[in-house]
Amino acid sequence: MTYFSTAYFIYNDDSKYLIEDMESNEFGTEITSYNIDYFIVNIKNISQYIKHIVVSVPEDDIARIFDIAYKYDMSIGIVPISSSKNLIKNLHTSNNIKENIELSLRDDCKPIDLLNINGNIVYSQSIIGEVPLFGEKLNHIKSSFLKTIIYSIKKFFSIKLQKFEITTKNGQKIVTAGSSVKILNHNSKGFITNLFDFKHSMRDGKITALIISPYSVYEYIQLLTSIFQNYKKKKSLPKSIGYIQSESLTIEASSSKTITIDNDKKINLPIECQIIPDAIKLNASEKYWIENEKVTSTKETVKTSNLPDANETTKYISEHIPFITSASEERFKELFQILRNDAKTNKTYIILMILSTLLASFGLFANSTAVIIGAMLVAPLMIPIVSISMGLLRADSNIISDSLIKIGIGIFVALFASSMLSFLLPNFELTDEMTSRINPTLLDLGVAILSGIAAAYSKSFKEIAQNLAGVAIAVALVPPLAVAGIGLGYGEIYTFLGAFLLFFTNLVGIIIAAVITFWLLGFSSVVKSKKSVAFVFALLVAVSFPLYISYDNMIEKYKMVKMIKTHRFIVNNKYIIVDSANVILQGDIKILNLELLVRESLNKKDLETLNIKIQRLFNEKIFIKTQMEYIL
Repeated sequence: MTYFSTAYFIYNDDSKYLIEDMESNEFGTEITSYNIDYFIVNIKNISQYIKHIVVSVPEDDIARIFDIAYKYDMSIGIVPISSSKNLIKNLHTSNNIKENIELSLRDDCKPIDLLNINGNIVYSQSIIGEVPLFGEKLNHIKSSFLKTIIYSIKKFFSIKLQKFEITTKNGQKIVTAGSSVKILNHNSKGFITNLFDFKHSMRDGKITALIISPYSVYEYIQLLTSIFQNYKKKKSLPKSIGYIQSESLTIEASSSKTITIDNDKKINLPIECQIIPDAIKLNASEKYWIENEKVTSTKETVKTSNLPDANETTKYISEHIPFITSASEERFKELFQILRNDAKTNKTYIILMILSTLLASFGLFANSTAVIIGAMLVAPLMIPIVSISMGLLRADSNIISDSLIKIGIGIFVALFASSMLSFLLPNFELTDEMTSRINPTLLDLGVAILSGIAAAYSKSFKEIAQNLAGVAIAVALVPPLAVAGIGLGYGEIYTFLGAFLLFFTNLVGIIIAAVITFWLLGFSSVVKSKKSVAFVFALLVAVSFPLYISYDNMIEKYKMVKMIKTHRFIVNNKYIIVDSANVILQGDIKILNLELLVRESLNKKDLETLNIKIQRLFNEKIFIKTQMEYIL
């Protein structure tokens, strides 16, 4: 290995301790040492003597050193100071000072490109606009990582998109909206490079411009988290990011007036970015040259499919980005037209309502879960409920009125059909499938809310719209209406009210959940029909009270059953086992149905004693019905 015969060592106060090591190096290089301030001020006078410099200065001064090296045709070796962590990463330097000195004095420098922006040499990066946590250096808040995070999170909510016009060397013009453009030359180690795998080198003759365009604060946070998720596994271009690689770029912005270079220097926009190929010669490690391989292709790369196009740009600029992403115009129009059609009543809807109700009613009378599920698949009642949710969100009176009419007709048809069927089958008693739908609880409200979320989400994406049938099965809208109609037909008001409460719970739960889901999916920045949604929400709160009471009763029944089943009774030396227990609440009356296992028959005295023992367990009046089976 050959070394320079002479070199100049440029240091600052943090690195002057290296002067002795440099000047007494074992490679035969004669060293002259200059403080960086003296070097910069006197460069014109001393430049004729200098061919190779070794610098050990803060990273913020590297761009000035590169500029001087380019103007005065000097080669460079770098011995990073300990505080220049990014520089150490980028150069892949050793922690051993002597090894770094040896590398910096080698006479085998290779050329690298430099980035010139409006006549200014850039070392690390240039940023237009706001880009929290993506390379912004926050000197003004004095430092800690936690403070940086807090500061950046606050800035999330003030981000605005602006219009960018970018023209490449080949004349391709890109008009888009973004929060920022980040211009890179060197292969920086940081957040951006962890996002995706893109070819980038100090010797490729290209400028890389990354356009960051989050449609919402939530999307920006997703972008940040994807950095950590994909740190080791690079993937394709993430959402909200576009990038351009070209030999030169012209950039204009609608809001930003300046571009920040290397974290501190500001230059007025518009800007001309030029790559200077093979501008200076640098000493660097073998790993650095592998990472920055020489590339001679002049082909441009433009990937902006994740960004707003020229037609959409005006929709996004000048306002703070919302917390939730707005749906695209195309997606919104397509869904809105579908829901507008779904809200209209037609013959098919009425026929399906009749068929699904009759099918559900037969399933209820037959106590057949399979038949009832078949009825849920046929039932079309979920469709207008999803439509009215969008109508409430967007304050579209036509969709709201059409949906209300369609829902009202569906309710009437279901009640009429099921009550008529009950007249034809007058001798049937209420089955388990019927009684299970006359005591709704808060659990049913939870099912309704989750079903509303699933319904709105399924309807929003045509590729999963077929899942709406599965949602209809989960929430079961028609079977409760069928039970309510059967209750009407039998004249049992308790059955009608309980089943209709379950249906109404499903109805308001789905509507509220679907409205919120459509809003979160970005189909409206705000809920426009606030009064109507508030009214539905008030209904949801109102219906929650009887559901809570019913849920509380369910818990009470569970506790009673658990208590009675854990006891073993001995009555007059007769051993009695509780095989099963069930509690029925009829107003204030509690009826305990027991199935008992006994070896001997129980007489009247035995039953009276058993009744006393059971009553003591609950400290309240319980009506007890028993059925006995004998163990041989």
